[in-house]
Amino acid sequence: MQTLAVLSLRCPKCGGSLRGAEQDVVFWCPNCAVPCEVVGRGFVARRGAVAAAEPGATLLYLPIWAVGVRWKIRLADESRGRLLRGLPPIQWVYVTGFNLTNASYFGDPGLLYTQRGVRLEAAEASGRRVAGCVRGVEDALAYLEPHLLAIVDRRVDVTDATLLLEVGEAVLWGVPFLDEGETLRDGVLGLSYPAAALMDLDAIRAAQGAP
Repeated sequence: MQTLAVLSLRCPKCGGSLRGAEQDVVFWCPNCAVPCEVVGRGFVARRGAVAAAEPGATLLYLPIWAVGVRWKIRLADESRGRLLRGLPPIQWVYVTGFNLTNASYFGDPGLLYTQRGVRLEAAEASGRRVAGCVRGVEDALAYLEPHLLAIVDRRVDVTDATLLLEVGEAVLWGVPFLDEGETLRDGVLGLSYPAAALMDLDAIRAAQGAP
């Protein structure tokens, strides 16, 4: 019979309180600025950073993984390789770490960041409250190949393609979203999402002290 483990939501480094929603598996310590992922019966510290934001705005910091990659794609018909010329270099693949309903309709932030080659700039992280993350590192890595193939597929059919992928470090970013009440506006690309599209939004607002 399997025994359930009960974890105290306390940062293993400083003992500070960790807050999050029901489905979260990574919790951000606002004191240490360290994301703590539930692994087995304990927490594992992950690398984290907070992205720069507009001053004076009402912000929610939402989690997005960034994974460094080196990759190459091979097509069975090498003559089609010319269709990939001009493809922007992609050094980071981003994976959305919060629950967004119907991301294919509203737009998946992680995929959009990857498509546009976003390079996030770090700001002071101490004291920032970043929402909990529903995807751990291993779950995030599962999105690397689909995201890259989706981008390539816009230029050439990838049915017979072989993706060669080398995975580097993973960083969990707290990305600023401007809370405008009925909408949330991405502080990096300026894209807006209906507030109703974000699951657990009430819990996220409460955890970050937003009105």
